[in-house]
Amino acid sequence: MLLASLLFQFSEACNAAQNQEDVSALVERVTAALGFERFAMTGLPLPHEGLESHFLLNGWPPGWFSQYVEKDYFRDDPVVNLVRRVDRAIIWSEAINKQALPPKASQVMREAADFGLVDGVTVPIFSQAGFVGLFSLSGKQVSLSPPHRDLLHIIAISAFTRLRELGGTKTKIADEVMISRSESECLTWCVAGKTDREIGEITRRSPRTVQAHLANLQRKLNAVNRAQLIAEAFRRGLQR
Repeated sequence: MLLASLLFQFSEACNAAQNQEDVSALVERVTAALGFERFAMTGLPLPHEGLESHFLLNGWPPGWFSQYVEKDYFRDDPVVNLVRRVDRAIIWSEAINKQALPPKASQVMREAADFGLVDGVTVPIFSQAGFVGLFSLSGKQVSLSPPHRDLLHIIAISAFTRLRELGGTKTKIADEVMISRSESECLTWCVAGKTDREIGEITRRSPRTVQAHLANLQRKLNAVNRAQLIAEAFRRGLQR
């Protein structure tokens, strides 16, 4: 239940944050504890827009940020292009280095490494509107267990949502969400990192029933995946 405790503490602090600087400091503390030195979070620009105004958190080296924006590397960044197609955190050295990259994409990764961004992890952020943002972190050597990848995913969603709220973009949600005792029980074990089969064994339900309860919760909370479900559950006070 350690990760659940960490998520609750982060969610509580994130909801209490009063400005972007508070959220940035909170994210920096959590990511540094996981071994990351640099991070950035951005929304997605439209094809005719520049990237700079969409950055929500900028912990990249200043020289790299300026170069990335000036040369419009966002369009050719192989990490960005990959996470557009997946709903999970990716480690650069696992996912990108094994691919044959176009020259411009290779240039992006090579120049990032010149600024010390040798390896990292990028988390796509999805909403009901689709792919809406991403959260990237960099460290000297990235090795994350599946639970810690899930943790970063939920942290990314929570921080992104709070930053959008602080910027005046409110997420439309129902005033009150009614969930059943069975849904609440399945949610608690989902937050603890249990699989559908494990939840079924603990609660004496079939995996199919567990899946149905969690699918109902996703619909009620307008969540597109399990990570967003957990983030929303903490944000709304359905988990403590």
